[in-house]
Amino acid sequence: MFVKKSFRLVSGAPNILNIPSGAIKGLIQEENSPRNIHSFLELKKNSIKHFTKERIYKFLSTEAEANLIQAVTIEEYPLAVSYNSANDGILINLKPLDVKEISNLNPNDLYAGIVYGYCLSKLLTGKFVIQEAYAKIIVNYLLSFYVQVFGKTYGLVGIYSRNIPKLKYLVACYVLASYFGYESDSNLLKKAATLAPYDYKDESELLRAYNFYQISQFINAVSDLKVMPGLNLTKFTSTIFRYFNIHVLAGLEDFSRFLAVILTSSISGNRIAPRHLYKYNDVEYMKIIEMLRRMF
Repeated sequence: MFVKKSFRLVSGAPNILNIPSGAIKGLIQEENSPRNIHSFLELKKNSIKHFTKERIYKFLSTEAEANLIQAVTIEEYPLAVSYNSANDGILINLKPLDVKEISNLNPNDLYAGIVYGYCLSKLLTGKFVIQEAYAKIIVNYLLSFYVQVFGKTYGLVGIYSRNIPKLKYLVACYVLASYFGYESDSNLLKKAATLAPYDYKDESELLRAYNFYQISQFINAVSDLKVMPGLNLTKFTSTIFRYFNIHVLAGLEDFSRFLAVILTSSISGNRIAPRHLYKYNDVEYMKIIEMLRRMF
């Protein structure tokens, strides 16, 4: 899994934070201590309904693990959850959630943040590895997602639209390069065709010019190859943000974030991941959820 250092879609924000333990301690208010997080969620335990519950509550009840959860306010950081490489910590950033104390949070928001952070930490540290065999599932889900989000604007109406195969192929190029680390070369083009059959040979020289590791290059390719002519980074970002939120934007750019947001969206009543993400392809969505079940 390739990890993005920062986000092009999220104002250049770093993906992983590196805040020394001493600095973190200075940010944690007593009301937001790991002990109080455990106590708060223990009181709400009966209201939490999710398959991650047994593992997460065991995590919370183990002092050494619970201390890895740090609820702080980071004024300039736009994401509600991150991983702190300095101490292997799960950072819950209260600023985007618009509270100063965890007691003012909806318990589903706090629980979802912990699940998101737990998932993120396992993926970023390589303790849970996603096999390339799952790339086809990701491609199928993202194809449905993009068709439904951008379809009316760019004439991608119905599965038989003539540009659907080309879009699926470009999505496959992006997923393989950005999520699984393929170089943008002939091997990528051939591999993408196994996930999304498409006769790319007449366009191969043009395709090799794009660095599909970067989402901005994927957007350029989609526009230049007349799948969504005129789409640019600003239009793409504003559309996604209008229908979803900043965490979905980060997920489209970084694989670990994509999986964390899909997982978290299956927790009802939280503000971190929209519940309706399953609607864009419920079959592939459930395959991703089943894959992530093994983490817990």
